[in-house]
Amino acid sequence: MPDDLRDRQSPSSRKGPPMKKKIRIAVLGLGWMGQAHSRSALRIPSLFPDRDFDPVLTVCADTDASRRDRATDDFGFARATDDWREAATADDVDAVWVTAPNMMHLPMIEAATAAGKAVFSEKPIGGKPEQTVQAYALAQTAGVPTGVGYNYLWSPLVIHARELIASGALGEITHYRGRFLSMYGSDELGLLTWRFMLDEAGYGVSSDILSHSVSMAQYLVGGIEEVVGMRHTTIGQRPLPTGAASHYGRGNPGDPTGAVENEDFASMLCRFDSGATGTFEVSR
Repeated sequence: MPDDLRDRQSPSSRKGPPMKKKIRIAVLGLGWMGQAHSRSALRIPSLFPDRDFDPVLTVCADTDASRRDRATDDFGFARATDDWREAATADDVDAVWVTAPNMMHLPMIEAATAAGKAVFSEKPIGGKPEQTVQAYALAQTAGVPTGVGYNYLWSPLVIHARELIASGALGEITHYRGRFLSMYGSDELGLLTWRFMLDEAGYGVSSDILSHSVSMAQYLVGGIEEVVGMRHTTIGQRPLPTGAASHYGRGNPGDPTGAVENEDFASMLCRFDSGATGTFEVSR
């Protein structure tokens, strides 16, 4: 009999892989981005096999019952509610993902941080600049992890460009040009969803798309010292939606319409802290 036989572990007593921490998630808003983030959470185990945590889709919140039902069926949320405050402050939630209309972001961030939750907010952080300033102040004092969905900054190409600039390999950066020309609002029959309404979205393409361009400019070139710009609404009337609708939803000729309350196009000139100049052009 081997001397160490008594010290050997039987197969049933051997330790398996270390237990991963469970991060219990609440998703507030189940529109396009809420569904996209929920779908992404399900892919984390296959994309990041060496992770030390597992996401758990614990609760989702939306005012539309069909979206709530679809979220529990498709993404496996443990429960759903029409009360976002209940979800944001629940005892069995560790992290809150804010994916509701823009003007809802600040109150959701306030409630979640006050409850001690980590918060990830889609951009723009606020529908208007003053809301963004308030959210930033909360992030500085709340003592919880916070993040914003500027996903383009994580692109390997963008990270490499930042490294080249920082190393001096590209010399002095004297000018930056940012263009983001989308298409989701190009159809005149595109529905008058919340993105086109001032009380729900705040600003239009400035918040929705220009924020991406500005975040990348600041990431690559540095802070912005002064700006001047203009905004314009190209399509003034859109068909009214019935029920919950995507901003890719489409009406029919002759449908009742309502007024678009924010801008379709924006352009901006800026000067960076370094003295470099910048031009920006965005359209939805």
